[in-house]
Amino acid sequence: MKGVSMLIKPASGRCNLRCRYCFYEDVAENRAEADLGLMSEETLELLVRQAMELAQERVSFAFQGGEPMIRGLPFYERFIRLEAQYAR
Repeated sequence: MKGVSMLIKPASGRCNLRCRYCFYEDVAENRAEADLGLMSEETLELLVRQAMELAQERVSFAFQGGEPMIRGLPFYERFIRLEAQYAR
């Protein structure tokens, strides 16, 4: 596979912004389990490693909410270190 693109939800449906245009609040409210919790660092590492192994040329990561920064800056600093660790 030449390129891999991933859209990651590290904070499930958690959000503290309450944007009027947000489509997701209604989606989360109507699921059997509205909040699936925060992504673990173990899952993050697995995701980055597998994406890097699968791609032949490039990998693109994007983050979606809830509000992705609810996961905290240390999570994203670890993400950057993992990218460097698994990059070929």
